[in-house]
Amino acid sequence: MLALSVLAGVGCMSGSQAFTTQTVASSEVEGGAWFEQSGCTACHSVSAYRIVNPAALAPDLSLAVENVPRRFGVPLEQFLRAPTGTMAMVLSSRIPMTDEQRTLAIDRLKEAHRRHQESAGAVRPVAGH
Repeated sequence: MLALSVLAGVGCMSGSQAFTTQTVASSEVEGGAWFEQSGCTACHSVSAYRIVNPAALAPDLSLAVENVPRRFGVPLEQFLRAPTGTMAMVLSSRIPMTDEQRTLAIDRLKEAHRRHQESAGAVRPVAGH
């Protein structure tokens, strides 16, 4: 079982709040529970799983597949392997991940995006049209 040691507080909480360490069974935890246990929801909402962060300090991770290229000019995979801005700090010190764990995070983000599209009624174009 792969374990991912993370800090649930990440960088979004005030300096007076202590960070708590959690261990996530990353390859076995599914859906919204993975985002919660990995610490992502300390700052982010994940609407595809009906997870709402009332502080709304960071973008909805259900849209990361679309938002990352628009905001950072690189695909999600490239961004998570070499993040910039706040996520550079978070992923280097607060939620450090192995390459395998980053690959899992990418898969989870893509799954959240797929679920978001389905719930929004997004339709894929038919081949040949």
